Amino acid sequence: MGIETVEVWKGNLADVAVQQLLKRVQIMVPLFIEGGVILDLDEPEWTLERWTVFFYYQKIETKEDNPYLFMGYSTVYRYFHFQAATNESGSKKEAKADFTLPLDNISFSSLPCRSRISQFIILPPFQRSGYGSRFYRSIFDFYLAEPETVEITVEDPNYAFDDMRDINDLRRLRALPEFKAIKINGKITPQPEAAIPNNIVDLPALETIRKRMKIAPRQFLRVVEMHLLSSIPKSVRKADELDDSNPKMREYGLWRLWVKKRLYKHNKDLLSQMEKEERLDKLDEVLEGVVTDYVRLLEAYNSRVKIDNFEKLAQGKGKGIEGSNGKRSSPSDEDSDSSDGEPLPKRAKV
Repeated sequence: MGIETVEVWKGNLADVAVQQLLKRVQIMVPLFIEGGVILDLDEPEWTLERWTVFFYYQKIETKEDNPYLFMGYSTVYRYFHFQAATNESGSKKEAKADFTLPLDNISFSSLPCRSRISQFIILPPFQRSGYGSRFYRSIFDFYLAEPETVEITVEDPNYAFDDMRDINDLRRLRALPEFKAIKINGKITPQPEAAIPNNIVDLPALETIRKRMKIAPRQFLRVVEMHLLSSIPKSVRKADELDDSNPKMREYGLWRLWVKKRLYKHNKDLLSQMEKEERLDKLDEVLEGVVTDYVRLLEAYNSRVKIDNFEKLAQGKGKGIEGSNGKRSSPSDEDSDSSDGEPLPKRAKV
């Protein structure tokens, strides 16, 4: 068997050759994406240039006739990133949009934007093998290095894509020393009936990291919450009552308050209609679901990291790697990582 590598090819949808390729492959959209929409290629050129298409291939060197095997593709749409003007005091000015598209002598690709992953398809033979994660990281790396992109977002992802995204974003952030240094401020003492303190976690430091890594605010906070929860022992999470004199239990109590604050802000319209006791019970119920989901994702993350480490060692030594139980990892072990399932966003926005 020949040497296998994977390659990612990129093109702009204003390019006729890219349009022809996309015409051939986007028949898969209604087959693999629930409610998926095929892109209209008859749009004006200034609209098409806002789309970038990434094609994913496996290359087998010994196949001279056609070494490339199509594995999947992804489309990314550029949204203009509006930034409100401010006066000297820092307050926002009234915005006036007095221009029409297309702009004369200005390419949309040169303006600050949010780059949104719209369609993301990995063909079934290549799912649950880590290929989806590699493809996602390649796309993310490209836009992370692009100065015009301010934020990298995802259009209506399904559950499998969300899992893959969470795991890979956590892995990316944990490579930063300043992110790993983020801790819960255990010195804080919340007051009864008072607002939840803003300094449970160093928010300015987090915002600096978020902007540098170009992750959307809500997604970033989810990954931070997951990361901080990983430092709380299981015995503490399972305790019926939290002892404030125990440092880890104190941290966990503060973590719960911090997460509840985000959950309340995100669901404020619904929760504000409830009575206080019902609202508190509902927040506790939602929080328990969040904790359960984070624990599941952290277990998948640890499994994925172990598999990747085994693969690196195997490549270095040129032989199979044995686990701590003396057995080699089997394909079924690798398939247990649900993060690389069927990472397909539900629909594309045109």
